Amino acid sequence: MPTFSFPSKIDKKTPVVLPLYEGETKKLSKDAAKALTKKQGEAVAQALKNGVCPCGMLPVYSADALVLLLFLKEQKKVNTREAREAGTNVTSTATKHKCEKITVLPGALAEDHLKALREGVVLGTYEYTDYKGVVYKEAQKKKTKLKSLNFAGKKFTNESKTLKILQEAVSITKDVINCPPMEANPDYMEKMSRKIAKVKGVKLTVFKEKELKKMKCNGILTVGMGSHVQSRLLILEYKGGGKEKPIALVGKGVTYDTGGYSLKPSQYMETMKQDLGGAATVMGAFYAIAASGVKKNVLCVVPTVENSVNSYAYKPDDIIRMYNGVTVEVTNTDAEGRLILADALAYTAKKYDPRAMLDLATLTGACAYAVGNDFTAILGTDNKLTNKVLDAGKTVDEELWELPLHQRYKTELKSPVADIVNSSRLKAGTIEGGLFLQHFVPEKTAWCHLDIASVAFDDKKKLATGRNVRMLWQLAKDL
Repeated sequence: MPTFSFPSKIDKKTPVVLPLYEGETKKLSKDAAKALTKKQGEAVAQALKNGVCPCGMLPVYSADALVLLLFLKEQKKVNTREAREAGTNVTSTATKHKCEKITVLPGALAEDHLKALREGVVLGTYEYTDYKGVVYKEAQKKKTKLKSLNFAGKKFTNESKTLKILQEAVSITKDVINCPPMEANPDYMEKMSRKIAKVKGVKLTVFKEKELKKMKCNGILTVGMGSHVQSRLLILEYKGGGKEKPIALVGKGVTYDTGGYSLKPSQYMETMKQDLGGAATVMGAFYAIAASGVKKNVLCVVPTVENSVNSYAYKPDDIIRMYNGVTVEVTNTDAEGRLILADALAYTAKKYDPRAMLDLATLTGACAYAVGNDFTAILGTDNKLTNKVLDAGKTVDEELWELPLHQRYKTELKSPVADIVNSSRLKAGTIEGGLFLQHFVPEKTAWCHLDIASVAFDDKKKLATGRNVRMLWQLAKDL
């Protein structure tokens, strides 16, 4: 990835990115033109006079250096999400125009739009190339690679540090999700947790199968029985808030989901490496919280398993006695994420008594049908906590949509041979998942369940989005 900096002086020969609001497409304002050379200003003015479409990016050539005009909507119509998304295209456009380095100018952008734009530029530098081979490497030899980004103009408080942490945190989440399942198994999840544990003030506890049997975390153990790789419960602790009770972030870490004996159709099995998306998201957010020194106590709890099929794998009709004593009849081995989360939630609540507990999971395919791909679904038992999460999402433009924990639907989970089933035929599958998990959270615990199946992975690009890392980081500061 290119490095970035905030230099005190601008190299006049370096290509620049100039963001413009739609209203400036007829005439360049003095504020927008401030950092341009005379020749650049003349070239841009002529381009605007000739008439350009206010969308995307337009290259303008001058005798000094290339100017990439980045068009945003009219100031009062553009929001920070759109400014951020506009910024993500800067790296690819600069590479296309063979720039080794570029300077992003402030133009005349409002402060919130400028900060968001810079975030987008930094996040847009991400690439997942760990498994690119000789074809990619040969092609790269013929390309001019963008090596550095400079940001000109006013620097906001701690902006450089914040951008660096954001870049690293989102990259952690994306790397974990994008990594192929032949590597990204529970062993790998432990390895990534150990890297995060190197941050000052962070402690890691690893429970493997021997310890999990003693703890009676049978949900985690049962789901992982079909894999040759040991299941685990990983707990990262950061103490930045003195004696205050912790905030617990619990993430579903199914490193690959075949569906078990309730085998997924092949077209739905592809991309199931994303089923550790909840774990990846809380790990990235936890890194951001710890690395930025948020003055709160925070836990990152990751139950991680591989849902595979062999002669030991669990089957429909099996009954599991969970950590908190609730018995579950298995009706669908593809409803496995809630089983490992159930043990993790019950253990975390009993061991740490958190003042707020959230779980994140790519739990249900129904989620995208319920809220689309713009929203994370949220269900909770505590209105104050739920509203805090909703507010954090609005602050960083990663919005959530609340669904009800409708208690009448809870009867659908009744079992004739156990306390509950792990899956019924309820059409409201996302709500059903939340109602199941509610059995494993004490009434006194403020808890929210976030189904991120709608937003964690871009099915068109077949890459992770990094969504909700920024939201959880903001939430930790707000709680």
